[in-house]
Amino acid sequence: MLLAQPVAAQPLCDDVEAFSADGWQLDPVQDAMDKYLRDHRMRANWRQQPAPPDQIGRDYYEWLWHSDFGATMKAELMQRFCGSASEPVP
Repeated sequence: MLLAQPVAAQPLCDDVEAFSADGWQLDPVQDAMDKYLRDHRMRANWRQQPAPPDQIGRDYYEWLWHSDFGATMKAELMQRFCGSASEPVP
């Protein structure tokens, strides 16, 4: 299930690489992450994770953005906020 079409105005994703690395810090992205988790009924079980965010000094959203657990969510949000610019070039 895709979230939505790319957002019309793209001030959040001028630089795809920077957005990929640090997009989790933006309030609209965090809101979209929360919505994605609710819509997909996803919950992180820290006991099953190798290093919970508090143990490695990461913010919850940063951990979700960079973890394997949140990889599909990140891909969908990259597509939503960055459009086709986020797709890898063959």
